[in-house]
Amino acid sequence: MQAETPDQSSFGTVVRTRALVIFGLAGMAVTQPLLGLFGSNPEFFVAGNYTSAQVIAFALIVMALPAVIGTALVAAVAAIDRRAGTITFVVVVGLLGAALVLVVLRRTGIGSVVLALGLIGGAAVVWLVLRTTPGRLLASYLAVANVLFVGLFVFASQSSELVFGASNDDIGEVSVPAVGGPVVVVVLDEFPAATIMRGDGTINADRYPGFADLASVSTWYRNASTQDNLTHRSVPSILDGRLPDDDDLPIVADHPRSLFTLLGPEMPIVNYESVTDLCPDEFCGSTQSSSLMQALEDASIVYGHRVLPGSLRDGLPEIDNSWGSFGADTATGGGSPSSSDPGQADRSDRPTYIEQAYTRWTSLGADERSPSGQAGIMQDQIGMITDEPAVHFAHVAMPHRPWVLSRTGVTSSYVPELIRDPADPAYEFETRLEFQIHSMQVGAADGLITELLDTLRSLPDWDETLLVVTSDHGTNLTGEDFGRMRVTDASREEVYRVPLFIKAPGQIEGDVDDQSAQSLDVLPSIVDLLDIEDDWEFDGHSLYDGSVAHTEPQVSTDVDAVLDIARDRSAQFPNGDDWVGLAAVGDHGELVGRDVDEFAAGDPSEWSIALRDAELFASLPSETGQAPFALTGTVTGSTDPPELLVAINGRLAGVVGGYRPDGDEWSFYGYVADLYREGSNEVTVYEVAGDGDDVTLREVAQP
Repeated sequence: MQAETPDQSSFGTVVRTRALVIFGLAGMAVTQPLLGLFGSNPEFFVAGNYTSAQVIAFALIVMALPAVIGTALVAAVAAIDRRAGTITFVVVVGLLGAALVLVVLRRTGIGSVVLALGLIGGAAVVWLVLRTTPGRLLASYLAVANVLFVGLFVFASQSSELVFGASNDDIGEVSVPAVGGPVVVVVLDEFPAATIMRGDGTINADRYPGFADLASVSTWYRNASTQDNLTHRSVPSILDGRLPDDDDLPIVADHPRSLFTLLGPEMPIVNYESVTDLCPDEFCGSTQSSSLMQALEDASIVYGHRVLPGSLRDGLPEIDNSWGSFGADTATGGGSPSSSDPGQADRSDRPTYIEQAYTRWTSLGADERSPSGQAGIMQDQIGMITDEPAVHFAHVAMPHRPWVLSRTGVTSSYVPELIRDPADPAYEFETRLEFQIHSMQVGAADGLITELLDTLRSLPDWDETLLVVTSDHGTNLTGEDFGRMRVTDASREEVYRVPLFIKAPGQIEGDVDDQSAQSLDVLPSIVDLLDIEDDWEFDGHSLYDGSVAHTEPQVSTDVDAVLDIARDRSAQFPNGDDWVGLAAVGDHGELVGRDVDEFAAGDPSEWSIALRDAELFASLPSETGQAPFALTGTVTGSTDPPELLVAINGRLAGVVGGYRPDGDEWSFYGYVADLYREGSNEVTVYEVAGDGDDVTLREVAQP
């Protein structure tokens, strides 16, 4: 079949015929790849806060725009010269055909010859359309598929939930009586329950006075746990009392019944969700949506990454996690609260929806995601609490790693990259260091709890306040399998056990309850304490009505398991429960906290030491608000070095050790108590000679 000539058909017939071909090819080359990709990455629209109308408009424009532009170009040129119009049609068909072939080839992973194959494929499509009737008819019939792709995106993709969302009908029958005070729910992050406990099972009030104060006015559930080690699943369970389905995202559409939809119709809601997005816009308002033009611009960049060969992609902006996975290597993303654990399992074999679930988090600025930023957010949320009955919810990534923040707000100037090999001689020292810097940041969270309680106590309706403080999950800090991504029988008791404090309305004295409690029980307990009538079903149960749990916890139901962890931890730090005691470890830990002047001065040590960040000692805190709490550096000497004591301003403040060979030197780590003063500080290192009452300190030379 020969291509039609300008004289064979009327202008209108030619344009209609060519438009169908262009529309069909555009569907296969552009619409299906883009809508298929964006349909399976709803987090892109969540991160941009796009409305349902914008999502639908996006799909329609992706479907129509390439075909409209191609058809308009062909028609405009043909109106001037029919033969030139045919040439333009050939070029458009060739480009769409090449794009279609490139889409297929990029999925196969073919490398260097992909551009040449794409051009050959484009030429083949041109020949089929212009020279064969079946080819032209197939391309024309594909126009129907172009429309079908939009239907699949709107009605059957993962993003379809964002189009239809949850309706008020999903809330069911709820009756909320008048609430006498604020309802405050604080969810901390990566916070194992045993960290704040002494060996006798009480709260360490010397180190964590805020949590001790909280326990004095609330019920402390020492035997509490969560069902999940991932934030995007555990926080929704706190808010809705349900076990999430495997493919649920932390959005309203997948969690229509929650604390927000329960109390939102009756009370104002002030919330901060760092990872989840469970509060409907009608109750919490919405941040400004990104423009539709921005979505289309982003789509063009994504399309370029999906279609163009490597040499032509170099000039495109990179695709990071705030875009979604978009077919990128899921093993190389990062920055989410689920993925920043040392010792985690290889992320390449994890479901891609985990990347999707943390889009809200990864779309935040780096300053907001930092521990200092999250602490500042919590302070802002505390400042918004007034005497007006309202729901105040905050989930902040505190004391989640990186562990750099101290109680005073000063950050550590260095975060060590610790080893994970139990066979390494430095392993025991460094695992202890990990707990020390973790505890330092828990102290920062404790300071926030003190601020929260001070604010609530200042309100006239303090007695009627309902306050919940918990964490989404813990993390393992004992032995092997550090972190929380690789849960084993040895690690689960720390990964899943979390603090849980509930102050009921009218409660003025503290209590300790050792029944097996779960994060799933938080919302049912709130419903019970506020005398709410509802027809909701929970996987958790109220901790106040005498009911029995019907969901098995991930940990043992015996509180002794967490008490055992606390006892073991206390044995690692036998020289006091305060912050100096936390640094008083190792062979000479009993000397930490004492003045250097108490000991005899011996001959200079044969060792010399170079401390990293030593230049900061001249003026603390630094201009960026930092101080050296975690010390590292190198020691030089003739034999294996002993543990050394560090003195700050004449008082022994900590121990360095955990040595490993580093060329002709030995590298080390250490943690020191915050004995720094503002301005210039004298930091001296000593080798200890003798023991007991016969101790001599031999100064170690520094550059």
